Order: sequence, then structure tokens, then C-alpha cells
Amino acid sequence: MKKITLFVLTCLLPALSFAQLDYKWEVVRIDSTFDNGKDYSVMEIIAKYDSLVAPLQEIIGYAEDEYSGRYPESPLSNFAADALRECAVKLSGSNVELAMTNFGGIRTSMPKGAVRVYDIYSIFPFNNDIVWFDVKGSDLRDIFERMAKSGRIQAWSNVELVVEGKKITRLNVAGAPLDDNRIYRMATINFLMEGGDGLALSKVAQSPVSSGVYLRDAFVGYIKEKTARGEKLNLATDGRVKITE
Repeated sequence: MKKITLFVLTCLLPALSFAQLDYKWEVVRIDSTFDNGKDYSVMEIIAKYDSLVAPLQEIIGYAEDEYSGRYPESPLSNFAADALRECAVKLSGSNVELAMTNFGGIRTSMPKGAVRVYDIYSIFPFNNDIVWFDVKGSDLRDIFERMAKSGRIQAWSNVELVVEGKKITRLNVAGAPLDDNRIYRMATINFLMEGGDGLALSKVAQSPVSSGVYLRDAFVGYIKEKTARGEKLNLATDGRVKITE
């Protein structure tokens, strides 16, 4: 049986080895002659989405420089936290004393010059709602201490925090030392409220409220209002978070 199999394979090899394949080619010049050509099928596809893409190209503001979200504090992360708090104040109609968002939610840089809706959607692409809640000072202190111990501080607004050797040496909220017995109103995003980035905010949140407004949409409105007042986006650091080993 082995001899017969070998014989059959030996007979087939010449046919397989010497099969003829036909090739042909031509030179195509890629030059200005193609500028006048129109692919109507492609144009039809593009036209279908024009009405959806156009709103994203709206210029809503102007940035003095390119801004990134570097850890532990940066112009863009400070903007995100401050804008979050101001939007929460407007949405809640109450005094929101501090706010926190996460660095992981800042996905790219803000470009210098014209800032479009598309840019804000690219920086903050996730479907995160703005939420706020009341929290006791002692529970808030525990959140800060856990962050300091882990070495990963998120982006904060209206907070002054100094961490040395993973221990907190200064912690001010709204311009005064954190009071363990006081109730504070804090804003964040639902991702963090629900336990994202290892934070168990829902366990300490009192009377939580979800605005139902996406962070990115609130930021678009926030920037439009600044532009209407003649203000440009001039983002900066202010030393609100300092970490030393």
C-alpha cells in the first residue's frame, strides 16, 4: 500500500510543479488627470453622512495653546475637573464644592487654535453622565488617603492636595482644611460613581443625583458660553496637586 501511494504522488508532482500562471500589468500614472474624475457611488455615500458629520465640525472656541492631560496635574485635567464642577453647579442649581474626574477619561489633547465639537468628543469620548451627591468629610478623607496610598490621584477641582511619601500632608477643600464632620457636595461622573478605577463612591454618596447629561455635551455648552463672552481657552496648572516620594 505504501508503494502504491508513493507512486501516485510521484506521478502527480510534475503536473503540480509545472502549472502555468498568467500575469499581466499596466502602468497607471497618478497625476492631475484624476482630479477631474468623479466617483458618483463614493460621492453618494459621503453625501449620506454629511448631515451627521457637519455638526461635529462646528467651531465652538479657540485655545491659546495645545493642552494635554498629563498626570498628576495638567492644564487639560484641571480644565476637565473645573468645567465639571461649574457644569454641576448650573445643572443642580446648588453649591458644588468640589469635583473629580479621571485621567483615563481624557483620551487626547486639545488642539491649539480653533476647537470644534469633534475635538471635545475626541477628548471625552465616553458616555459618562455628570452626577453629584453629598458626602461626609471623613468619608471624603478616606477617598483621598486611599488615592495617596495607591500613588494614583485623579483630577480634582477646588482642592489643594499635597502628598509626601504616599501620605497626605495638606488637604484643603474650597479654600479650607477638610472638616471630617462637615457634609460636602461633590460632582463626578457615573463611571466613577459606579466603582470605576477602583473607587467605591456609591458606598459613601448621600442623595446621589444623575443629571442625564453627558460630560462631553456639557463641556461643549460650557465652551460656547465662554466664547460668547469673548473668552479664549487659556488653560494652566496651579499647583493644586503636589506629589513627592
